[in-house]
Amino acid sequence: LRSYQQRDKQPPNRFDVAKETLGDIVRARTVDRVGMVVFARDAFLQFPLTLDYGTILRQLDQLELGDIDGAGTAIGNAVGRGVAGLRDQNADDPYDPAEKDRTRVIILITDGDRRGGNISPAEAARFAAEDDIHVFPILVGLENGKARVPVGRDLFSNRVTYRYQEYPVNPKLLQEIAETTGGAFYRATDKKSLSKNLNEIL
Repeated sequence: LRSYQQRDKQPPNRFDVAKETLGDIVRARTVDRVGMVVFARDAFLQFPLTLDYGTILRQLDQLELGDIDGAGTAIGNAVGRGVAGLRDQNADDPYDPAEKDRTRVIILITDGDRRGGNISPAEAARFAAEDDIHVFPILVGLENGKARVPVGRDLFSNRVTYRYQEYPVNPKLLQEIAETTGGAFYRATDKKSLSKNLNEIL
């Protein structure tokens, strides 16, 4: 943190690291349809499955931490919306043999335990398994669940100010989601490990 301040720069937070890493992954795609669900207290479809990588990258770049209510972690809703998006894609062209044989994957990136949402993670995982959709949860951050999060800007320097906040984590829950859907559970403590996990999955 001090080294960043000495260079008059702000250190990246988990959200920014995830955005940057996901951008790298999208840029590496050529034939894969990609969609994104953003979730906190609730889950929202940020963009449906598409091959328009340019639009995806622009929307990803514009996404801000304060765009959604962070007072929760609706893991079940997020998986459920991902499953619904993949079902809709299949319904658009159910007779396309290429779509029938294509592996469908949800990558669930989270830094907390389930808090909120009206769909339980176990129920959402069952929905995914019924449609042969594999969920790969990635737990971002350290086991103690503490993270440095932005809380505002200093009035004089205009620098972003941070505080450490406790985010309870539940690796067992994420492992169960992976096992139910035929996926795998990963941990990432920094950008390098997150990138490595995503490249292993894809």
